[in-house]
Amino acid sequence: MKGGPEPVAALPPATARGGGECRGAAQGVKTGCVCVGGSKLPERHSGRRGAEDVPHVESSDSEQSYRDSDSEASESDEDVEEEINLDVEREYPKVPPPKVLILPSGAKKWIPSCDEIYKPRTSQHFPTLYDAFLFYREYGRQGGFDVRKSGQKSNRKGNVVSKVMQCNCGGKPTPGTLKSKDDTDASSSQERRTTSRRCLCEARIVLKAAGQRGFVVMSFVEEHNHALAVGAESMFLRCNRSVSKSHQNFIIDCSRAKIGATRAYNLAKEMVGSYENVGATCSDFKNFARDVKLGIGENDACLILDKFKTRAKSKDNKFFFDYKTDREAHLTGLFWTDGIGQANYEVFGDIVSFDPTFRTNKYNMVFVPFTGVDNHWKNVTFGASLIAKEDYKNFKWLINTFKRAMGRAPICVITDQCPAIKKAIQLNWTDTKHRLCMWHIMNKLPAQIGPKRATDKVFMSKLKSVIYSENSSPVQFEEGWDAVISEYDLQDNKWLDGMFRRRKSWIPAYFSDIEMAGLLRTTSRSESSNSFFQHFHERGDTLVEFFSSFESAMDKQRLRTIEDDRNSRKTPRMETPLHIEKDVAQVYTLALYYRVREQIINACFHNTMPEMSRSDEMRYFTCKDDLAKGQLFKVSVSQSNNNVDCSCKYYNRYGYLCCHAFAALQQCGIQSIPRQYVKARWTKDALRNHSSLGSIEMPPNCDKAERIKHKRTRAFFEFQNMLDMAGEDEDKLDMVRANLRDLDSTFQKGMEFADVQSQANRVDAFVGPIPVNEEGVRNPNLSRNKGCGTRMKSSREISVQAKGQRTCSVCNKTEGHNARTCPTLKK
Repeated sequence: MKGGPEPVAALPPATARGGGECRGAAQGVKTGCVCVGGSKLPERHSGRRGAEDVPHVESSDSEQSYRDSDSEASESDEDVEEEINLDVEREYPKVPPPKVLILPSGAKKWIPSCDEIYKPRTSQHFPTLYDAFLFYREYGRQGGFDVRKSGQKSNRKGNVVSKVMQCNCGGKPTPGTLKSKDDTDASSSQERRTTSRRCLCEARIVLKAAGQRGFVVMSFVEEHNHALAVGAESMFLRCNRSVSKSHQNFIIDCSRAKIGATRAYNLAKEMVGSYENVGATCSDFKNFARDVKLGIGENDACLILDKFKTRAKSKDNKFFFDYKTDREAHLTGLFWTDGIGQANYEVFGDIVSFDPTFRTNKYNMVFVPFTGVDNHWKNVTFGASLIAKEDYKNFKWLINTFKRAMGRAPICVITDQCPAIKKAIQLNWTDTKHRLCMWHIMNKLPAQIGPKRATDKVFMSKLKSVIYSENSSPVQFEEGWDAVISEYDLQDNKWLDGMFRRRKSWIPAYFSDIEMAGLLRTTSRSESSNSFFQHFHERGDTLVEFFSSFESAMDKQRLRTIEDDRNSRKTPRMETPLHIEKDVAQVYTLALYYRVREQIINACFHNTMPEMSRSDEMRYFTCKDDLAKGQLFKVSVSQSNNNVDCSCKYYNRYGYLCCHAFAALQQCGIQSIPRQYVKARWTKDALRNHSSLGSIEMPPNCDKAERIKHKRTRAFFEFQNMLDMAGEDEDKLDMVRANLRDLDSTFQKGMEFADVQSQANRVDAFVGPIPVNEEGVRNPNLSRNKGCGTRMKSSREISVQAKGQRTCSVCNKTEGHNARTCPTLKK
């Protein structure tokens, strides 16, 4: 990012009338003016001044002594008739100290000490008012003050016949202190300490229409009744500040990484060397971030749906979305998934976990990501949704939409203990097994059994050994549960009794019939996924901001997948001399290799074969597992096709062979894994048919905003690469700067009569133009979800809630703005 505002639009070259030449043009300065009456400049018009006010000129050195006492008023949000914030050059002009005039009355006047070529003069012509404003603005920039457009007169046809442009300190100051009232309490008002920059300064130029010659300067007052900005103070002038497009993109990119406007400003300072080189203030950064939210406003739902429709038009992207509304057309449900998510589900969608999470957006809509396990044993997101309420109606719509997007329902789904989810799955996904997340249940255990039992390590060890045992049968689990409950006298615990009655929904001993059921007992996939997304979302996010942050989260998740794919191409260090271990390293991903290698090592050092027998086609083994407390397992191996079957059912639960099977294969002299037991979901090439989905090339049929963002990103990296090639070579760096200056001159010529970009247009550049809301979809209502609201509250919390939130006195809404920044006033 470049450290400052964009360059000011270049003015057209000056021409001379009457044979004379503009002094600005003679010195190579583009003034945009047309001089009248020859090369000799007329005398300056100094404004109205009585005979008794003949000034005395004080040296510039003495002016410094009273500058501190007459410091410039701080910026405020006063209403001005019109202010234009144009992109300016990156280097501030070196403003010399002004001349100070002391009048006989003791009053002081300040006259800018800039070069004569920048000063306006009477009879000076400009083609347009825009050119006149740019010229006067540059004069103010060189002299140390801001300017603004003021009053004007128009004829009956609406054409401007006269225009006033004046110092920004002109006009009457705001009377008194502004007040910001709390609308929830009519009797209270909080005074806001503000200042006014206006001090009745009369510095100005007055222009008059001159027919085809444009506009002519009729009068010019150059004396100011306030101190001017010199030195470092000039960086705070509006003409030296601008949130350029580079700044805007930088602020938005930082917001996606959960870096606020203030930290983004500090980061920009470190990138360009100093605050002065940033070209904007911290308040400018914060105001832009605020304006983005306000610019979205009531069009939030419309904008996000339009963004989804644009994505769905891209055939290669395979983007799918659906939404639902209530009777009043308020958005109540939104689901989306892209081509990569659908491809991941096709391979890894055997087990799906989803757990609603809260506090991710300003509407309190419930965020529901659909999560699975990829070939690197990491979380992978298939799709996501926002729903207004956790009830059966919304969950029914959600799971049916998910099935329609993916083409099929999963084999098994893991959720929390929400009754609405359970009912929706039972009635709509009839062939899908529904299981409860063990992590959620075990996380509640300490609160249900009391602190004494929860801190008893012996009790917790016994109970967990019964619950988590995969090799136990249902009968063995029930016997072990009864033994622990009886030993610690917990028969009267209602919560434990209820969980035992629902044991078939969460105890691994009842999952042996479910393929890949071993993934159910791992640390909560849903909770891990929710924790991951919480790093990207904030509860005040709009839908547009939420989806932008979601995309950043998915980019990070998919980057991690690419890194894991790359690491899996490396050869790990072998722990055994067995050829079967090398075969495992060639087939599986690195994460799965380590898990399967553990089974191979256990087969070598912790398993014995006390009994072996054979027939014509089969070999039978009895395997004693020391790690399973000496438990015996039956293994059979077919000599014709190398089919292996073990009574522990480990392969059915996890998708790779157990240590007992590896021990039997070793006894049979089989040196590689039978390929019928290599599940594609765990291999390095699990997604080989979908490799193009991760392309970094610009997708076809994308909108203009996407294309511009892609091209700006590529240009930035190409420029960085150019600097890297230049290295420490000063000649090459000078060459880079020279070429940049040439480009700058070329671009400025094309910007000579460019329209001024308003703040609203700058916000539209980020959120996109407001589309036509053909469906009439409105923003979601504020949702109220789980919780009955009857918990005990402190007196402080009650008093804070009783006061209510501060609302805007114009629209009476609590959306982070007040009467000064209400979006309804900008319509």
